[in-house]
Amino acid sequence: MSEVGAWEPAVELGEVHARALDEAAAGVADQALTVDEANAERLRQVVNAAADARAVLFTDQNSVRLLGWLRALTLAEETVPGCEAGAKSPVIGLARLLRERGDYPADLTAWIKAVSSNRFLPYGSLLDRLRP
Repeated sequence: MSEVGAWEPAVELGEVHARALDEAAAGVADQALTVDEANAERLRQVVNAAADARAVLFTDQNSVRLLGWLRALTLAEETVPGCEAGAKSPVIGLARLLRERGDYPADLTAWIKAVSSNRFLPYGSLLDRLRP
């Protein structure tokens, strides 16, 4: 027997999400993240949004901002319920975008591995990387 769930429309990410990510990034203290419940909900929306919706939000941002968002989302997976994303983590897309720009810090992978239990970070799943 299959379960019937409620259909929920896809969330469009916009300025409210960018502000929530900025506030979360400002709340990053090395290996800890502090966010209020309203921003926690917006972070969940970013994490659970479709990859193309996240790409629209991420693409036009500067690399310094994206680096802050990457750190905040990495910690959110560990501390904010509902932000666990595994191989679908937005951190993977952010890391890829920073590498493409040549703005990926040399010590970032070590930091991610130190603070995250998500084995897919920062590169994603091998199967996803092998697909054209």
